Amino acid sequence: MRTTLNLEKAVKFVNNCKFIFSLRNIFKKKLLILYFLLTTTISLAQSGSCNASLIVENNGNIRSTPLDGTYYSMVLTNNSSSTDTFVLSSRNINASCTNTDGSSTSGNVTIKTEFINSERNSISELTLNAGQSVNFYVHITVPAGTSPQKWSCNQITATSTNCSSYTADTVLHTYIINPVND
Repeated sequence: MRTTLNLEKAVKFVNNCKFIFSLRNIFKKKLLILYFLLTTTISLAQSGSCNASLIVENNGNIRSTPLDGTYYSMVLTNNSSSTDTFVLSSRNINASCTNTDGSSTSGNVTIKTEFINSERNSISELTLNAGQSVNFYVHITVPAGTSPQKWSCNQITATSTNCSSYTADTVLHTYIINPVND
C-alpha cells in the first residue's frame, strides 16, 4: 500500500514537473517570438526613417576637365524625419561603369576626389536636420602623368550614421580633355 502511495506521488510529481516545464518552454518560446518581433519592428522603423537624396546640381553628372581639375556642385538632402549625419565617400567604378560616349572603359583612368564645403574647407561628413539640404563640392584633380582624352567614373556616396546600411549615391563621369587640342 505504501509503495502504491509513493508511486502515485511520484507520478503526480512527474506530471507536475512536466506541466511546469512545458509552461516555461511556452514562456521561452513566446519571449523569443516577442524579441524577434520587437527587433524586426525597431529595425524596420529605423530603416524607414532614413531617407536622403544626393544629386549633382543642374544634372551635371558628366563633365570635361583639363588636367588641373574641376568641381562638381552637389546637393545632399535629408528627407527623413530626424537629424542625421552622412559620411561622404568616393569610389572609382571604372570596371562597372559605362562611358557616356560609348567608348571602352578599359582605358579609363583614376582621378582624385576631395569633398569641400562652401567655405572651401575639406569635409568628410555632413549633419543635416530633417528636411534640410546642403550644397558642397567634389573637387576633381587629375594625377600628374595622366593621359588626356580618357574617362573616369566615380561613385559618390553619403552613408547615414543613423542607419548604417542606408546610402544615397550618384555617379560622376569625368572626361579629361587635351588642353592643346580642345
